[in-house]
Amino acid sequence: MSFRRISLDGRLTVIAAPHPPTDDGLPSDRLQVLHWRVDEPFADDVTHFHRDSDEVYVVLEGAVELEVDGVPVVVPAGEAVTVAAGVPHALVAVRRPARGLTVRGPAGDDKVVTGFR
Repeated sequence: MSFRRISLDGRLTVIAAPHPPTDDGLPSDRLQVLHWRVDEPFADDVTHFHRDSDEVYVVLEGAVELEVDGVPVVVPAGEAVTVAAGVPHALVAVRRPARGLTVRGPAGDDKVVTGFR
């Protein structure tokens, strides 16, 4: 099939990835796209970087607080932040309800944990 339609009604939807968990997602080694929705408090206690892939966080609703290379960054709805490969970052907090996209390219298992928050 040359295209796929995917419902975005879940908490986490894998739109594209090397091994999507459902047949709806596009298998791709070049691109990872996640749609996420957060209704409860959420933070990631891991600081990490990606060896080979750049990452983009697009906030569609709510706001996301990141720490990028030691600098606090608040990304409100309607904005995006880019994180280049090799730059340490962490998801500090999500102001809910929140909804957005995380895009990485190339896709792959290149996450390197550098610390815990």
